[in-house]
Amino acid sequence: MYIAGDVLSALLYDGYSYTDQAISELSAFGSPVRPLMVTVIAIHNVLLLAFGIGVLRVSRSRSVWWIGALQIAEFVLVGIATHTFWAMSSRGRAPGFNDTMHIALSGVFSLLVVTMMIFSAVAFPGWFRRYALATTVVVVGFGIASSLAMRGLERNDTPCAGGFERINAYAYFAWLVVLAVMVTRRASGIRDGRFE
Repeated sequence: MYIAGDVLSALLYDGYSYTDQAISELSAFGSPVRPLMVTVIAIHNVLLLAFGIGVLRVSRSRSVWWIGALQIAEFVLVGIATHTFWAMSSRGRAPGFNDTMHIALSGVFSLLVVTMMIFSAVAFPGWFRRYALATTVVVVGFGIASSLAMRGLERNDTPCAGGFERINAYAYFAWLVVLAVMVTRRASGIRDGRFE
């Protein structure tokens, strides 16, 4: 859902650069596609809240329980506010307190995501552990690269910022899908094709 909203909003935003502009610029104050992207993000966040509640309900280990709890915390602490009340300002607008809060909440979001990934690596050994740790490295690495690229925002010079951020975000979304499969299999008592 989020990826579809990201792609559609970018296509509808005349002059927007998918590779050089941040995803947050689609929901920014002053963005012509803000209503669409905020709606997509709100639906996405409600679905993530439901996922977190579901993970809590079926968790059999402390690590999986923490993933669900942190997913809910993500919704409560940053999920809606980051792109609604504290959305960033569009390029060319004077930055304000909303931009400071957007950066701070994005940092909290990133910390929660990395923590969930580490808990998932603890909860599911074997190939998934390697996958979760590799995804953590990708998310952290491209998150840092995106942040560094965004430092040129005031000069309207952010080469590759959008590309780096999308690698970061899409890797996180892929991890969520694979995690959902792992949690479902464990809740169903299936392990490597066999019932536990």
